[in-house]
Amino acid sequence: MKIRCIANKGAYLPENYLNPPLDITKETEFKLIVGKEYIVYAISEWQGNLSYYICDERYTYYPIHNPAPLFEIVDAKYSRYWQVQLASNGLLEIAFEHWFSIPYFYEKLTDSEAEAVLIFDKIKELMDAEAAIPQPQPFSVDELLARPPLQPDQLAKVPG
Repeated sequence: MKIRCIANKGAYLPENYLNPPLDITKETEFKLIVGKEYIVYAISEWQGNLSYYICDERYTYYPIHNPAPLFEIVDAKYSRYWQVQLASNGLLEIAFEHWFSIPYFYEKLTDSEAEAVLIFDKIKELMDAEAAIPQPQPFSVDELLARPPLQPDQLAKVPG
């Protein structure tokens, strides 16, 4: 998934995204470049607020979450490496498998634990390569409806 930055100041955020204890205020300036495209490595949603984990202008070795209203979606294709998890506290996360299977993976990553950093480096490399592949344009509704239905012998050949 690719997104483009459309704003980099807290003044552009809806009120429900502002959180002064986390230093997200109207005066906050995010380390983003307006007009730049970013690859999304994970997504989280908490109490109606959506965040994208990207390698923004602060990037050193881990992705940082940024509020979704600062972006527009450029390529909505989800990564083949993503999984979805809904925690018991209501936190919804979309990320690569290790994010969920290794306890406290993101915390280990931000603490620069070697194994977590190496895993993210490899996943980032895979997701960057995946995002670089041009995607075919989907059929329009008219084109899709104009296609003849698949015959039973053709269904066996459909991948998946």
